Amino acid sequence: MIKKILFVGSIKKGTNSFYTYKVLSEKYNVDIIDIDKFFYPINLIYILLFYFNFFLPELWFNYKFKKNINKRYDLIFTLNGEFFGKKILLLLKKRGIRLIFLCLDNPYFNEDKLKWLIAKKSMHIYDKVIFQQPTRIKYAKKNKLNFSLISPIYNKDITRNIKLNFKNRRYKRDVLIIGTWFPERGKLAKDLIKSGINIEIFGQRWEKDKNYKFIKKYIKHNKPILGHKYFKTIYESKLTICQPNKENDDDITNKSIEIPAYGSLLLAKKTKSHDEIFKNYVNAVLFNNSKDLIKKIKKLIKKDYFINKISMNGYKKISLDKKFNFKTNLLNIINQLN
Repeated sequence: MIKKILFVGSIKKGTNSFYTYKVLSEKYNVDIIDIDKFFYPINLIYILLFYFNFFLPELWFNYKFKKNINKRYDLIFTLNGEFFGKKILLLLKKRGIRLIFLCLDNPYFNEDKLKWLIAKKSMHIYDKVIFQQPTRIKYAKKNKLNFSLISPIYNKDITRNIKLNFKNRRYKRDVLIIGTWFPERGKLAKDLIKSGINIEIFGQRWEKDKNYKFIKKYIKHNKPILGHKYFKTIYESKLTICQPNKENDDDITNKSIEIPAYGSLLLAKKTKSHDEIFKNYVNAVLFNNSKDLIKKIKKLIKKDYFINKISMNGYKKISLDKKFNFKTNLLNIINQLN
C-alpha cells in the first residue's frame, strides 16, 4: 500500500510540477526534493546534459540522492527522469520502492542534444512512465516501457473560485500567441503580422527567430508567465493560438486544454488529437496552415457573439469532461500500483 511518497521535481509556484506535487500531497504523505535547489546552479547542470556526453551529472546526482534517501518510501515520483540512470533506479527497486516518471517531454524525438542520454537507458526500469501525448505510445512500445497515457495538465485550482464571464467581456488583445519560440511558431507569427492581424506574443526564446527585428515590437513579455497571471493573459484574449511542436513530435500540448479551460477561443493546429477532442466552429477553431488561419481569424475577429459562444463551449468541454481531470486520472494510476 502506497502511503509515503518522495516527490522529485520543481516546486516553483505556478508550474505544472508544483501542481502535481499539490495533487499528490492532498492524499499522501509527501516529502520533497526540490530539483532547483538540489542542483545549484540548475542551469549549469542542464548545459552539461544538453551539450556534453558527460558522466559527472549522473555521478553527482547518484551521490547526492543516496545521501537524501534516509527514510522509507513506498513510491518515488519524479518529473525529472533525465537525471535517473540505471544504477540508482535498480538500487531503489531493490529496496522495494515503486518508481513513477511523469514525462512531459519526448526523450526519443527532439533537439535536446544529449539531455536524455542517461534516461533513455533506464526508462524501462520504472514501474510506470506517464505520458500525455498519444504520439509517445509508439516509442513506449518500441522501448518496452510500462506506460500510461494521461490527458495534458491544466491547473483547475486557478479558476476554482472564479466565475468566467462569456457575455460582457473586455478583451486586452485580439490574438495571443503564448509559449516558447520554435521555428514553425516564429514563421506563423511573421505570417500573421504581415497579413495585418494584431497579435501579441508572450514567451521565451523569441530572440532566436531569424525575423526577430520584424516581430520584436509584438513581443509583450519574454519571460515565463505562471499561475493566475498566465490564466488572466489567456482569459483577456479573444483568440489564442495553440501550435504543437512538430520537432518534438507533438500533436497536443497543455495549451490545447488550458486555453479553452481558461476562457479564450482556442485556435488549434489541425492534428489527430485535436480532431478527436474538438468540433470545428463548435468548441474550437482548427486550422491547417498560416493561410487557413489568417482567413479564419479575419472571418471571426469582429463577431464577438460567435467568439463568446465557441469560447463557452470549449470551456464546458474541458471543465466538465472527466477525461481531462488530471487529479483524478493521476491518482487512479497510482492506485493501480497498490
